[in-house]
Order: sequence, then structure tokens, then C-alpha cells
Amino acid sequence: MKSKDLLSHLSDLESKLSDFSFEELTTDEAATLRKTFLSFRAQVEAQVFGEKTPITLYKKTPAKETSNTEGMLVANVSHEIRTPLNGIIGFTDLLRESKLTKSQLTHVNAIQSASRTLLDIINELLEYSKLSAGLEQFESVHFNFSSVIRDVAYLCNTLILEKKVTLEVNINPAIPEVLIGDPSKLSQILLNLMGNAIKFVEQGEIHLRVAPLKTTEGEVLLEFEVADTGIGIPEEKLEHIFDSFKQAESDTFAKYGGSGLGLSIVKKIIENLNGTVEVSSTLGVGTTFTFTLPYGKGKQSPKPRKKNLKAPEQEAKAQLKGLRILVFEDNLLNQRLIEQRLKTWGCKPYITDNPHYGLNILEKSKFDLVLMDLRMPVMNGFEVTQKIRSHKSGAIRSIPIIALTADFTVRDKEQCAKTGINDYILKPYAPEELMQKLLDNKKGITTLNSKMSTSETQETKAEEQHSIMDLSDLLEDCGGELELLQELVRLYKQNALEFIGNVKLHLKNQDFEGLEFASHKIKSGLAMMQTYGLHKIAVKIHQCSKTDRDMAKLQTLYDRFLEEYPIVETAMEQELKKLKRNS
Repeated sequence: MKSKDLLSHLSDLESKLSDFSFEELTTDEAATLRKTFLSFRAQVEAQVFGEKTPITLYKKTPAKETSNTEGMLVANVSHEIRTPLNGIIGFTDLLRESKLTKSQLTHVNAIQSASRTLLDIINELLEYSKLSAGLEQFESVHFNFSSVIRDVAYLCNTLILEKKVTLEVNINPAIPEVLIGDPSKLSQILLNLMGNAIKFVEQGEIHLRVAPLKTTEGEVLLEFEVADTGIGIPEEKLEHIFDSFKQAESDTFAKYGGSGLGLSIVKKIIENLNGTVEVSSTLGVGTTFTFTLPYGKGKQSPKPRKKNLKAPEQEAKAQLKGLRILVFEDNLLNQRLIEQRLKTWGCKPYITDNPHYGLNILEKSKFDLVLMDLRMPVMNGFEVTQKIRSHKSGAIRSIPIIALTADFTVRDKEQCAKTGINDYILKPYAPEELMQKLLDNKKGITTLNSKMSTSETQETKAEEQHSIMDLSDLLEDCGGELELLQELVRLYKQNALEFIGNVKLHLKNQDFEGLEFASHKIKSGLAMMQTYGLHKIAVKIHQCSKTDRDMAKLQTLYDRFLEEYPIVETAMEQELKKLKRNS
């Protein structure tokens, strides 16, 4: 196992241990478990990095120094309330789309608005209690710095559409493009500070400035400044502005809402990341928050080739309008970002970070497509996909699933093929990339359904036509990386040969369940590689092994697969050679 994979598994385990601690353990038990795990992780990191000490981007504070019974109680209660509250929000979304009277719609909107406000407060309480107990998770990963800033700015701009407020972002060009640290926590800090600025500025300006304060060979200390021309904070209130449950004025909650925890959370996160934060303000003039954060310098990654939409943007939006999309995503920034973009395109998104709730709503409402974050705590995207693909409902089993991931390894590719994930998109992605993925998979649904209903003669012609291979679209989906395409072809051939061997054995033993499983397993890979002729045969084997279980028919279908596959494989190899020559 590579060291990067080992450390990644440790991060996943740390996240799961944290959830386990909050749900199952007492304060003392959680503190002991946390301390033991951190000791173990430190030893592993020492072995991985040798004598070199890895960059310390966050403080590993033993839970016993900061945990308390009240914090654990708040965390447990917040966690328990959040799940049913997500359900209320989800079902009010569905209720709003039914035939309601004007009065009923007003009431449903009020329920939804109050629920979302309550959910924001609960999320802040949960975050605050985790930070207080020393159980909050901090990542150390490579990320594109400007992409994070761009996404935060995009979301903030959507909040000031109805205000006479201008937002200016200034990033010093000396900042490395790729940094090592926690992008999720950075976006959380910025969204909180800039969200506050937007809240308290009715008319004026908001500025975000970022510049390097100190640079060494492997690390850079960045200084962030969020300045606004809002209502300001009285001088006597400044020293308490970062205290828990404190707001600048007694009537702030009544006018603007909020829990009074936001700035306290920001301060705790910054300090855990080995940074500092301070504030200056003049009543009636404005407020400036300045904070510093250290980051490691990451390796420069090649810029992905920008993909153009195959259809004009307006036409693409028309095709996506009304598309119902269920999104599994646990990162708050990504949640807001993807929801905003999907709504802009006329889609109807339903966002959740709770896999159990997402699976539940998938059963109760019709969706056209699923966007699946692969790296979620408690239950990862592969596990959720397996539950979808093994569902008793055929409509749910066949729903297209697009994986969302920032780190896609060869092992991930193999697991995607095994679990039945149809496609993937790498974070950070441009809006047009996401739009094209949605269009491709939406078209894929229509194409496959229409092909399934054609006559036997038309199917045979389709199979013959697909012996002429065109991998150019797949190469585009691979970001123009020929090596990645070659790896997909290798996995495709490996899966096909495995299928051939398994079906031969299952036919010999008249094992219909084995035939059903083998054909179901390979279907998504055959469709992904656009070998629809072979895909049709696999679909027929799957159907026949489930229903009439006609051995003669199954043998005939298997023989057809054996005849077709070598033709497809040869055409695929020839196409790869052609792409190599042209690259």
C-alpha cells in the first residue's frame, strides 16, 4: 500500500472514530480514544516521513484538555435533531411541488424557512461542540487555492444580488497555485466572515485581500483581510466579539438572526490551524477581520484542458430544465455551490450529507440522476452506490450515478466499475464540465432506453455498427489524458474476460443467480465504454437469468457475446493506436 493511501485511510478512520465517539461513548471514553488514536497516527506519520517532520498545519489537542460534559451533550442532541430536521426540509421541498392553494404554499414556505434557520443553528452548535471537545477533523491535502477563493466569491455574489453591494477579491499572484492544508475549513472561515459582511452591509463595499506574509522553501504564511463598509461594531464590544453566544448588540438576533457562535467557531478553527485572527472596527464606518494561516507548498499540477459544451449553453440549459438530481455531499461549500449552479440551470436539486436520509428520499420520490461524493464519513459513496444498485426497485437500481471526487486513483476506477458508478467528475471542476456530464448521462438514459425497445434486427445492426470504435469522447472525459483512457480500456478488457469466464462456469452449473450477478456487474462498464452491442447482450442475459431462465437462450446469448467481443476489442486497440499517433 502506498503511503498516500495509508494516510488517506487514517483520515477516513479518524472521521469515523469521531462520529462513533459522539454517538456511543462518554466524555472520558471519547477523550481516551482520541488520545490513543493521535498517538498511533503520529507513529505512522513518523514511519512514512522518516526523519522529516511533516508540516504541522493544525494543532492536535488531546480531547481531555478541552472536552466537557456539556459540550458532549450539545453534540449528541444536535446530531439527533439534525437527521429528522433534514427530513422535514426534504419533504417540504416535495410538498411545494404538489398542487397547493396559495395559503397552503405560504404555510409550507414558512415551515421550510424556519426549518432551514433551525438547521443552520444546529449545525453551528454541532461544529462548536466538536471544536470544544477537540474532536473536529482537520485535513492536510493538496488543493487549488484560487479555485477555493473563486467558489467562495461565486457563492457570496449570489447573496448580494438584491443589494447595492460590490464584492472585490484581490489575490496576490505570488501565492502558489497548489497548497497543502484544509480547503474545507478555509472556505468555512471565509463564508462565515464574508457572509457576516453581506448581512451587515446594506449598501457599500466588501473586500477580500490575500497576500503572502512569510515564505520559506516548503511553507507559506498567508494573510487574509475581509473588510466591509457596514454598520461597524462599538469599541467596547470588540473584545468580546469572539466569545460564544455573543453578538454586537442585544437586538442583533431579532434583526439579523444567527446563534452568536459563528465568530467563536471561526476563531477556534483558525487557532487549530496554527493561525491568528484579529478585528478592528469603527461604528458606522465598517469592520475589518484579519487572519493568518500557514500552508504547505504543493506540487504544481498540470491545468486540465478546458472542455467546451457540445451544445450551445441555452440549448443545454433547456435539456437540463426540470431534471431532478439527488446530491450526496458533506462539504458545506460544495453543497451550496452545486445547489446554486443546478438551480441556475433549471434543475431541481436535493442536497444531503446524510446517506440514510438520501436513500430514504430516493425511495419516496422519483429522481433522474444522482451526484455522489465518494469521500463521505460514516458511509462512503461506494457503499451508498452499492445499496442503490442492489435495491429491490428496478427504477432505483438503474438510476445514473456520477461520482464527485478530488482524488481519483486506479483503485477508485476499479471500484467504480464494480459498484456500478456510471461516470465521474474531478473536483475542482468548471461549471461547463458539470453541465456536460449531466447532459451526457441524461442522453445516456434516453439512448439506452430507446435501444432496449428496438427489434432484434435493429439490435444486431447496432452491434455491428459499434464494432467501429470511436474513443474521442471518452478521451475528452479523461481530460485529454491518454494514459487514463488506456487504463480504462485495460480495466474494461479485464472485466470482460472475467465475465466470460464466470458466465461459462455459471452456465455449466446452471447457476442462474450467478449469471444474474455477473451480467448486472458488467453492464455499467460496457455502457460507459459505449460498447452498446455487448451491453445489450449482457442486459438480455440478466433479464433471462431472472425471468424465464431458458438455458438454450442463455447459451445463445453467451455465444453471441463471444463472437462480438473480439471484434470490439480489436477495434478498441486500433482506435487507441490512432489516438496515440495523433497525440
